[in-house]
Amino acid sequence: MLAASLDYAGMASLARALARNDLVRQVVIVVGSFEVYEVARHFIEPNWSAAVANAHRILHLEQALHFAWEQSMQARFLELPELVRAMNVFYFVGHFVLTGVFFTWLYFRSRHGFRSFRNGFLIATAISLLIHWKFPTAPPRLAQVGLEDTLRQLSDIDIGSRTKASYSNPVAAVPSLHAGWAVGVACGVVRYTRSRTVKGMAILYPLLVVLTIVVTGNHFFLDAVAGVIVMAVGFLAASALVRCEPSRREDGDILASATRGGAVR
Repeated sequence: MLAASLDYAGMASLARALARNDLVRQVVIVVGSFEVYEVARHFIEPNWSAAVANAHRILHLEQALHFAWEQSMQARFLELPELVRAMNVFYFVGHFVLTGVFFTWLYFRSRHGFRSFRNGFLIATAISLLIHWKFPTAPPRLAQVGLEDTLRQLSDIDIGSRTKASYSNPVAAVPSLHAGWAVGVACGVVRYTRSRTVKGMAILYPLLVVLTIVVTGNHFFLDAVAGVIVMAVGFLAASALVRCEPSRREDGDILASATRGGAVR
């Protein structure tokens, strides 16, 4: 009885803290949503035969379109193994770390922008989860298409083989959320920063991500294109949601309006 009362009191205290602290509430929403995504991926049973077949379909489509450049590009980069090792690390940790840094910066830069981009990312991620379920696709490094698994060979990182299937969904290459999120981050930085240097770096960021996911054998170019399309759909849906909400102005907008009217001196 006492334990139940303490648990209830703890939950009530947490609810009050979330109500008072918007930053904490937003962190809980974002982190909780992506944890749900990871758990859902965990429960998708990998269909390896379908996933490998779908990977070969993507390769054949690229060949028909004359831009199946992944194998030749990887071969050139493998001549510089230290650079590829750095790309392995960037692929493994940069995706989440830099996205987290972006959202933290955006929260303090623009609350409206934060809400819009948060919703766009969450919608795009939900759509991607559905595609991962209905259209399982093996990454090139696991699809026997002539690409090496640089993560395992050069960095001893195994995040998607059949032996590690119980820890993640290794057949979720389409769409590439690495590419989609990178484009989303770039759009947000370009929109909300005034620095031309930072804008230039933001524009280069998705290009670096696409180069990394291809060289490490994690995605085809078309996987990246699919990721960008899904992100665009997420932003369109988020924009529609904002239009349906009652109009809200940020504190800074209200203060600026009052200043212009002479109410604040």
